[in-house]
Amino acid sequence: MRSGIKNFKEFHKLGDWENYITTYMMNTIQQDSNTEIKIVTGRGETIAVWQKHGYGYIEECRSSNRLEAECSI
Repeated sequence: MRSGIKNFKEFHKLGDWENYITTYMMNTIQQDSNTEIKIVTGRGETIAVWQKHGYGYIEECRSSNRLEAECSI
């Protein structure tokens, strides 16, 4: 996990990326194209991208405090 203006998590396996989305990101829309898959909120914000050449990331909407608490469980 890298911190910055937004926290994001990187993935190198599509299955891991998909599992994270189905576990933590409800009420989203998947948009497929030839080069990538995007996960979009109901407001139209892109919160996750999988590039079909084997790389993906997820922008974390949870605060750093919530992420740290989850990791310590």
